[in-house]
Amino acid sequence: MEGLKRRLEGEIEIRVAGGDAFHEIFLSRPHHISNVNPEFVQGCEVHEGSFGKQGSKICWRYTLDGKALMAKEILELVDEENKMIRFNVIEGDILKEYKCFVITYQVIAKDEEKSLVKWTFEYEKLHPGVPEPTTLMDTLIRLAKEIDDHHHSQAK
Repeated sequence: MEGLKRRLEGEIEIRVAGGDAFHEIFLSRPHHISNVNPEFVQGCEVHEGSFGKQGSKICWRYTLDGKALMAKEILELVDEENKMIRFNVIEGDILKEYKCFVITYQVIAKDEEKSLVKWTFEYEKLHPGVPEPTTLMDTLIRLAKEIDDHHHSQAK
């Protein structure tokens, strides 16, 4: 079953201030993401620990492809210096198709005006018929742009 382990990456360029806002909202205020895109994220709650603290357990309620879903994740890594967070999914709908699923994002400064938001999924499918998680990747890439746009519309 070794051939079912996969890695999927995606990235989008956003404004530097948007990159800072993106990292800050995922680190400290992920429950506010539903204000930016309520069609995707309906809620985010801490089940153990606190937002932004390594080892904390966070539960997301979200919609993908018209389906209401849930994911409980452990905040495995919080690297504030490199603006990187890694979530390990420990419960929820995604584990009906994947044996394991780890989501990492990093905000990487490109120059004085632009940053990249890079998403990485590391996962293992339960069987060969499980689709690649491209819809989730596309949605998270779009969310980065929406957070950037939301931040800049609020800053005016």
